[in-house]
Amino acid sequence: MSNTDLESRQSSLSLDSLEDIRDPLPVFENMEQDQGEPDDRLHLTKELTKTLTLPPLADDDPFFDRFPKRTKTLFVGIVSFTCFLSPISNLAFTPAIPEVAEALNTTSQMINISNAIYNVFMAISPMMLSPLSSLYGKKPVMILSSLGYTISSILTAESQNLAMFFIFRAMNAFFGTCCFSVGGSIIGDIKVPKERGRAMSWVLMGTQLGPAFGPVLGGIIITYTNWRVIFYVVTGLGVINLLMIIFFLKETSRMVISKEIAKRTGKRFVFVKYNPFRVLFAFQYVNLILAGVISSSIMYNMFGLLTPIRHVINPRFNLNSPVLGSLFYLAPGSGLLLGGPIGGRFADFTVKRWMKKRGGERIPEDRLRSATYSLGFVMPVFMIIYGWSLQKKVGGMALPIVSMFFYALGQTIAFPSINSYCVDCLPSLKGDAIASNYFARYIVGGSVASATCLVQINNIGIGWTATISAFVAWIGFLSNELMIRYGASLRLRALAKIEAKTKVKKNQEN
Repeated sequence: MSNTDLESRQSSLSLDSLEDIRDPLPVFENMEQDQGEPDDRLHLTKELTKTLTLPPLADDDPFFDRFPKRTKTLFVGIVSFTCFLSPISNLAFTPAIPEVAEALNTTSQMINISNAIYNVFMAISPMMLSPLSSLYGKKPVMILSSLGYTISSILTAESQNLAMFFIFRAMNAFFGTCCFSVGGSIIGDIKVPKERGRAMSWVLMGTQLGPAFGPVLGGIIITYTNWRVIFYVVTGLGVINLLMIIFFLKETSRMVISKEIAKRTGKRFVFVKYNPFRVLFAFQYVNLILAGVISSSIMYNMFGLLTPIRHVINPRFNLNSPVLGSLFYLAPGSGLLLGGPIGGRFADFTVKRWMKKRGGERIPEDRLRSATYSLGFVMPVFMIIYGWSLQKKVGGMALPIVSMFFYALGQTIAFPSINSYCVDCLPSLKGDAIASNYFARYIVGGSVASATCLVQINNIGIGWTATISAFVAWIGFLSNELMIRYGASLRLRALAKIEAKTKVKKNQEN
């Protein structure tokens, strides 16, 4: 391949997407290739890796203007609805746990363990499936995700024993969760950095409204019919989502690697091998470790609050109907609903305010400043009030309801900043940065809280359990403050490390 030919090929590409090709190099194979026929695709891949150090796109790049504003809004809505489905499936059956346990001849604690397994597979999913979005396109991965989610939902509804229930719920989590990180990448494709906070808040609203309002839906269903109907309803939502993705979502990637290789080699089908564990490599950078700690602390608090509501609220107020206990989920749900738009706007406002202070310079860490008060005060304080008001039986229904509302409000203000930071901080990692963050939040925060919250409540009470959650939130606050103060230097060190690895790779190729 001549240098002139390579330069002409490179000039026709948006090469930022090629940053996904990292060590180990992907190998391109084609089933149609004859035995012994020389394949120049691996050579082409190595040539393309020479562009890895190109800078990210500027805010005024025409790439961000490919779609009109209404189309971008539609894309954000589709991504938000997609992100709503997996969390609603996770906790919608929470009010029905005793009924599910009875039907499957097991205990409520064992069914709660299925929630922990669900969170484990929610963590694995972005690691396994998200890298495919840069290889085959974001829309095909979103279709695969929605299709797998829909099929596994109906199989969960048809589960006849505990093993089937565990397996199909794990599948449900696996297919339903990769859309979180892929959705974040779609936002990064259509929104300039200073506008991403608001768009990301709508996406995050989907991920948080699912756990908040899902149990209300589940409580209504289990009161008037049986638990399997919950998953039939979720299946219907999955079908609607699948049709929306197929007919209305367009590919937003700057370049789809498999299509580009197929076009250049003249092959109709290209199979791209990849290393799914590359997402874990993101944790070699300290700023992404701290970002994972922040998200994990928020997720731990969220599941610690939402998972046991029926178990602590119903006995406290002598509620006998599942639907009555599930109505308490409306308190955090309202906080999440209100906090979503506020959080995104506040994050964007914070970024613009600090840009003005610096004379127009924008740094990703500025966005984290919008989470300071939520992590340091609102979330832990109202979590403690919620727990001890139930433990000491003070404040009636009003105090825990108000506490849940303000806790959820603070949580939703904090989340957009950390998600947008993961999209902005290390552009060369592309979707791996945010995928690693989702891995951390569900494997550490979601699964641990789901598996242990009832054990803690039964042994030390809801008051001390909520106090532990508050201290976890303060750990997230400390990590956030470290990022605000030292994040820029950590990020620059990470960028230097990436550049050094790229130079070594180039020297080896030459």
